[in-house]
Amino acid sequence: MSSDFQPKKLPRQARSRQTFDAIVEACARLLIADGYGALTTNHIAEVAGVSIGSLYEYFGDKDAVVYEVVRRTAHGFSEDAARPLPAFGRVSVRTAITSWIDALFAAMRSREPLLRAIAADVPQTIREPHERESRVRYLELARTAYRMAGDHVRQDRVEEVSFLLVTLVEAALTRLVLDPPDDVSPAVVVDELSCRVLEWVAPRSRARPRPSGSR
Repeated sequence: MSSDFQPKKLPRQARSRQTFDAIVEACARLLIADGYGALTTNHIAEVAGVSIGSLYEYFGDKDAVVYEVVRRTAHGFSEDAARPLPAFGRVSVRTAITSWIDALFAAMRSREPLLRAIAADVPQTIREPHERESRVRYLELARTAYRMAGDHVRQDRVEEVSFLLVTLVEAALTRLVLDPPDDVSPAVVVDELSCRVLEWVAPRSRARPRPSGSR
């Protein structure tokens, strides 16, 4: 299904890239301002400052433009979350975890209006391919971080723990950005999340002992 939304062609020259980017950026602004339902290709072209013919040169319809907006947004999250990775081998596990969660939270907050607009009413058929690809990239990031950390983290159940980390951290931060409870401090949530992740990945010998009588 996602192939239906792919651009008709990709720009190759600087001028055509500017046109392509202007169309995508205009679509993003309109999604934030008016929502998916009010979006039209004519309005996108008008805000982008290009002819409707130029828009249709690259995109088949408005959904194809929205698809590109969602793709860029998802890739932006992944790129921001990966930025702390090169330092993982030189810092403590606690610092690495904190920097990763901070980077992902900052990426979400910086795109909060667009993230909210996408989540509100962009069809799942447009969003789902990028959400799936993002999960794959986050899992690979977690695996890479595990390899870099070596014996500083537990090496049993790597796939399962990576899945939990990616799923729960992303869900918690998304809720914190889009629907934060009034009586919750985002800074405290992020700090507590970092502490919980550290407990999950710490080697068994360093993990906090379980209470007496627990299973």
